[in-house]
Amino acid sequence: MSESPPQSAPAAAPPSPAALPAVDPGAFRARGYTVVRGLLDPAEVQRLRTIALEAVAEAEREGRLTTEAGREGTIRGCAGDLLSQPSLRHMLLDPRILAIIGKLLDGPPVYFGDSSFRVGKYGARGWHRDNVNRRRWRGGPDWSDPYPLLRCGLYLQDQSRHSGGLALRPGSNRPGLLRPTLPKLVDARAGDLIVWTLRTVHSAEAIRLRGLPGLPLHPSLQTRLPQRMRVPEDGERIVLFMTFARAGEQLDYYLDYLRSRDYMQAAWAGSRFGDAVRSEAERNGLRVLQPVPAYGGMSSGAD
Repeated sequence: MSESPPQSAPAAAPPSPAALPAVDPGAFRARGYTVVRGLLDPAEVQRLRTIALEAVAEAEREGRLTTEAGREGTIRGCAGDLLSQPSLRHMLLDPRILAIIGKLLDGPPVYFGDSSFRVGKYGARGWHRDNVNRRRWRGGPDWSDPYPLLRCGLYLQDQSRHSGGLALRPGSNRPGLLRPTLPKLVDARAGDLIVWTLRTVHSAEAIRLRGLPGLPLHPSLQTRLPQRMRVPEDGERIVLFMTFARAGEQLDYYLDYLRSRDYMQAAWAGSRFGDAVRSEAERNGLRVLQPVPAYGGMSSGAD
């Protein structure tokens, strides 16, 4: 199923600074992450949860469902990026998110097809970075500052008092010799936006220990915990992921890396949204790149 937004739809009005949640770019660069509080209100969170579940059900009926199975369950999603999901693409184009990202990047954001939504869990945990040169003491093109690539996680359930959220190492984004950094379980509530740089060490599906819910156990130890020792999750895990950048050499370097990855080639090839959606994005202040000819189906008239 597809739907075409009106060609003449006006651009969304940019939010006033007073309407945006507080964000500190300096602290973000120092720590490698930030939590933007209260981006969505409870009604928006519930509506997005409903939309995500409906999108997964529709994808299964149409044969577009994607799954990733693991020891603790199966993650469900849809082929293609968020621009390819008519009912969810508005979050990628949300003026609040784009204004926040623009402030953190200190420039207009660029998007290149790296986004998804996930329903459920599969139990994969482990410290890792998402940039190209993972070992910062060896340097490399993406260890020069400022580093203009970041990822957002919009969690649609509470992660401040429940399991299933994000763990990370503050300051692990900074170049130079290895600095000892204590891990942290991010205390995001439903509707908060977590933003981290691709250089920041992190781990997904964090488990909180009963009795000591703030103790950041190593991911491998979290996985070994029996269910009776785990703080339960706040309902089924649903999260939207979005990656943005500022145009320049570091983005070009990262795109060259992504073109060598089979999973990204499959995601780009499965994304179809047409020129009308790209125009809508640009009206909202987001430049959409076409990293490979297959991405977007923008010359085919797909919606």
